[in-house]
Parts: sequence; C-alpha cells; structure tokens
Amino acid sequence: MRLKNWGTKMKVLLYGYGLMGKKVANKLREDSYFDLIGIVSYEFDEKAPEKMYNNLTEVTDIADLIIDFSHPNNLNDILAYAKKNKTKLVLATTGFTSQQIKQIEEAAKEIAIFQSYNTSFGVQMVTKILRQVAKEFYDNGYDIEILEKHHNKKIDAPSGTAKLLYEVMEEEIQETQPVYDRSQLHEKRQHQQIGIQAMRGGTIFGEHEIMFAGLDEIIEIKHTALSKDVFVQGAIAAAKALENKESGLFTLKTLY
Repeated sequence: MRLKNWGTKMKVLLYGYGLMGKKVANKLREDSYFDLIGIVSYEFDEKAPEKMYNNLTEVTDIADLIIDFSHPNNLNDILAYAKKNKTKLVLATTGFTSQQIKQIEEAAKEIAIFQSYNTSFGVQMVTKILRQVAKEFYDNGYDIEILEKHHNKKIDAPSGTAKLLYEVMEEEIQETQPVYDRSQLHEKRQHQQIGIQAMRGGTIFGEHEIMFAGLDEIIEIKHTALSKDVFVQGAIAAAKALENKESGLFTLKTLY
C-alpha cells in the first residue's frame, strides 16, 4: 500500500505490552509501512527494543497513530494525547463503558478513530451476512440467540463482539430486546428477545455463534478464532485504512 500522508513511514505508539501487545509489536516491526517509535505499558515483564513508557505523559515524540490493546482505564490518557497531537487511534481494547464510548464519539469529531472489540476480517463478514439474513429469519418466526465462548482470563461478559453482533441485528429488526439472564424471567420466551450468553473456560481464543431456531430446523452462523493473530492482522489493517481519514469514528461496519 502506498503511503500518501506520512511520507516514508507511519510513526506508531503501541499502548499495552501483554500477550496481544507483543504480537502487535512484532507485526509492526516486520512491516515497512510502520515505524514503532515507542511502547506504553503500566508494567513490562520483558525489555522491548523500542522506547518504553509507563504512560503517555512521558512521551515527547509525536505519533501519527496509537494502537491500543491495553485497558479501558487508559482511555483518558490516550484521548488527551491524541487530541493534543492530532494522532489517529486504533482502539482494540474491550470493556469500555457507555460513558467512555461517548468520550470516544466526542473525540472522533477532532481525530480519526477506529474502535472495535473484534478486529478480525471474518467477524466483519459475519456482520455483513447478518445484515442480509437476520430480519428475514426474524420475520418468518425464527428465534435468535447469540452464544460466545472465551478463555478463563477474560474479564468482561458478554464480549464486545457479541454486543456488536446484537447491535447489527437490532439495527435491521429494531424491535428486538437483549436478554442476558433468563434465570430471572419466569415466562416463556418472547419473539423479540435475543438471548446473549457467555461461557468462559480454558484457553478458548474466541467463538461466536448466532442461532436462528425455527419450526423443526436450526440454522447457525459461527466464527471461531484459532489464534490471536487474526485480531493482530485486523488491527494492522485498520491502522492502514485510517491513513486518509482526518476525523470520524469508524468500526468494522464503516471503515472498509
């Protein structure tokens, strides 16, 4: 891909140096499109070859873009730096609150931001499929359920991707209602309800299944991540796709 705005390379700061952050860092180092100018992390369990910072207030360089695989608590730090320096953002952290999403939306009036709980191309294609078929299934009496599975160290539930899949169908059907816990509902299932269930165990990278249950038949759409590399590749692709975006909030539904 030809660089249009940044000349030789895109200067990138990576926020977060856990398992995902290290994978992203390795991809950035291998890609001639990028210049990884520093890594920001609350703590480091190993030395990185780039400059290492504990927070963005320590950074004096100006980055063209920040890729964030850290924690929602770092959002204020990231937005302050990005707005000050007109730095584009790829936010791949999960677990943002509704208030934090509003902060991101407000900041996107000034800078270009890609925000997604799942950066894989496969999930992008699943959302396109759902836009085409969900309403027709629903209108023909099919009940819709979402099941997501992740490793036992994942903190938030349901996953951001499960919420994304629900939102895609909600936009098409509109009258739907999410149900997260049926143990408190002592009534039969209502057609407008879409159940969203979470399972946690082992080292599951991520599975998301949408079930359409009709009269005597079931149709299932399923995405399974076999490694975390699919999310890394998606984040890198999003970074490149932001190249000519000056401002705005982009997701898997709108960036490509």
